[in-house]
Amino acid sequence: MTIKIETTDLERRGRNADAARPPPAPTLFEVAHRGGIWEVTKDGRFYGHYHSQQPAFDAVEAAAHAAVASGGSADILLRGERPCRETDAAFNPRR
Repeated sequence: MTIKIETTDLERRGRNADAARPPPAPTLFEVAHRGGIWEVTKDGRFYGHYHSQQPAFDAVEAAAHAAVASGGSADILLRGERPCRETDAAFNPRR
């Protein structure tokens, strides 16, 4: 008994299966200002602590770009107080 399988059929089936899969969930980064420290989490897990706002946002931006560059997607969520350049010690050295 001989079974003939054409590879083009298998390739086509593989493409159709991939097309039917939903896209992966985006990586979720959260930034929060608590007790004078800027805390960053990635998918609910510790990612970093920063003493000022700008380094925290720079880290989140770089990590989100890396997630997108590797074929994923990223969401950034700010929790707590809104960032403000005037109140951040990094931008107001007289404090």
